[in-house]
Amino acid sequence: MPRGKVGGKYDRRMSFDDVKDERMLVMVDKLCVWMGGILGETLNRENLIPQIRNGGPLCRLSECIQASVDDFKAANEDNDDLPSASPQGVNLTCGVRSMEARQNVTKFLDWCRQMRVPESSIFLPDDLLKLKGKMKVVNTILAVARRAKDCGMAADIDAPPKIANAFIGLEEKFGKKFDHTSKAFGTQKSELKTVKTTLVSGSAWKIVQQKIDTILQLPGKPSYEIFRV
Repeated sequence: MPRGKVGGKYDRRMSFDDVKDERMLVMVDKLCVWMGGILGETLNRENLIPQIRNGGPLCRLSECIQASVDDFKAANEDNDDLPSASPQGVNLTCGVRSMEARQNVTKFLDWCRQMRVPESSIFLPDDLLKLKGKMKVVNTILAVARRAKDCGMAADIDAPPKIANAFIGLEEKFGKKFDHTSKAFGTQKSELKTVKTTLVSGSAWKIVQQKIDTILQLPGKPSYEIFRV
């Protein structure tokens, strides 16, 4: 793929270096953790757009979500309008400028509409294929993540901030500081670390473990993990 000079306009369109709103960057970080955990990929602000640009990973994501949608439809009535299958005939290795890439992206967006993602939240193919609106792409996938949760998917895109808040609540309840732990679950530039601790029955750690078991259910091996000793 041809690239412009490092740090040039092309690079800024591929990364999020030109986004100055910290709240928007936090959204990108949350998306990278959530989507990376589901797909088993390491995603970050620098590689997210290049990684998904041909639409293949988006279709892979929809395939993972579709399994939860199928279970949700089987257990709940009046959901026949939800998608019955993820995008079919996807080319995962096509070039970003190929017709197959446009077909991949179009199929994913059609699937998003079947997931009842509002039309106002759905990006246009060229927002990704021609790098015309990367934050629109992010907003669409965030909307998909929340619809996936509504349809019973365990992976929760809001888990990291919920965990940070859980530790804050523990500090207030027990009068103890958990700075090293709360920082490990923070969202600053996705600097997520591994925490190791011994859990004693009835201790503050046991309580927070129970909270984490409830709100953190990402598949695979996410970057943050509580080890039981």
